[in-house]
Amino acid sequence: MYVDVFNGDADGIFSLIQLRKVFPVDAASQMLISGVKRDNALLAKVSDDQARDAVVHALDISFDKNTDDLRRILSQGASVFYCDHHQARTLFEHVRLQCLIDFAPTVCTGLLMNAYLEGRQRLWAVAAAFGDSLNHVAEAECAALGLSASEVSALRELGVLVNYNGYGASVDDLHFAPEDLFRALMDYDSPLTAVADSAADAPFAVLRRGFAEDMALAAAADVVACDDVVRAVMLPAEAWARRISGTLGNDLAHANPSQAIVIATPNADGATLTVSLRAPKVRLEGAGDICARFDGGGRAGAGGVNALPVGALDEFVGAVRAFYK
Repeated sequence: MYVDVFNGDADGIFSLIQLRKVFPVDAASQMLISGVKRDNALLAKVSDDQARDAVVHALDISFDKNTDDLRRILSQGASVFYCDHHQARTLFEHVRLQCLIDFAPTVCTGLLMNAYLEGRQRLWAVAAAFGDSLNHVAEAECAALGLSASEVSALRELGVLVNYNGYGASVDDLHFAPEDLFRALMDYDSPLTAVADSAADAPFAVLRRGFAEDMALAAAADVVACDDVVRAVMLPAEAWARRISGTLGNDLAHANPSQAIVIATPNADGATLTVSLRAPKVRLEGAGDICARFDGGGRAGAGGVNALPVGALDEFVGAVRAFYK
């Protein structure tokens, strides 16, 4: 059995698409495990029975958040290929574990997978980089490929839309469950053909409509802090706000490259917030470390906290301001 565990955002989905385009497996022999973007501890969903003698691929999920379950899965005889770009302080070696991990701020899992597969599905990797907000890296890849302006725009929009679909408190908030979106996109020869599909129920068309509606609502979001160093936005406790939070943070980061961007969204408990942090584009460092101080995590350029107490938002913004000032 092949157990493919992947983050539900663009980077996770496009990484797995690359892998399975080059190394296809029969649907009956493949188990897909994913979740919303914030659901990083996905190896916990792999049971001992499922892991026994399985071939497991773990893509774009934090090594540190999955260490104990990874050891458990390996103890069942599984072989594991682990590809990710987040901090991995608990990294260890095992005879059945192969790791491809690089947390430099200029890489994402899709680009790591592209290198591993020697560029055989490079367009999907470019879409992953756009989805992960690595625009300069993605644009350099496009230039090397000699793509037209319209092709670059198509890859950028698909990456943004698939990434947008990953945000939510639960899969119910999303337009597509990540496993379903992966299957739907696998039917296309390339990301460009996915964008060209004009059917009303095609994944690209559905996500484009939803994105436009959510962004229109986000235009009225409350800015709770703004200075030369940091811009913080509070969104309402609505499904559309949970969906748009990540993309809104990326858009604001690109539009204000010298500012750190904080996006806060109330959780259902009424006592905590989900918080996303984007490091200033001119200084891609520290985001994951700042969030880790508040029981969150991430990488150099972006991080988040799943349950920040409402009363701690000012402290969080202050910590961001102090780091980047």
